[in-house]
Amino acid sequence: MTKDLHERAKGLVGADRVEGIPAADREWLDTHLQICTACQNFAGATERAIRSLHLVPVRVDPALVDRTRRAVQVRAHELRGQPSQLLPLWMSCALSWVLGGLTLPLVWQGIEWLRRYVDLPSPVGFLLLIVWWALPTLAVAVFLSARGTQSAGGS
Repeated sequence: MTKDLHERAKGLVGADRVEGIPAADREWLDTHLQICTACQNFAGATERAIRSLHLVPVRVDPALVDRTRRAVQVRAHELRGQPSQLLPLWMSCALSWVLGGLTLPLVWQGIEWLRRYVDLPSPVGFLLLIVWWALPTLAVAVFLSARGTQSAGGS
């Protein structure tokens, strides 16, 4: 057998104990361990080492466990609260999209009137419509940017 096969077997023995291995790798490893005593000894030694680690008692300070539990609970509460803080923002965006769609014909008529009154070329009318359509997005971007600056400054 080549050295690469033995290295692969050793890697699979470790991976099997940590995260598990696919069925094809499991089948290959079982076959290899049946014919290779060196890798079989390695797998046995690995199993014995892991079992001996389970026998070692680990004492943890109860105060540390309590602090960790509280920190995890606080962080979980923070993460649950974040989407609800953005709900008004999402609602205002949805309202803006609906109203933008409903008022589009009126806005287009106004832009066309302005374009003809000032004697602007047709592409300028399209540009004005795009700017009008983008205004709510730009306003929200400015709002979020200012809010992020305030959060960073306050921390």
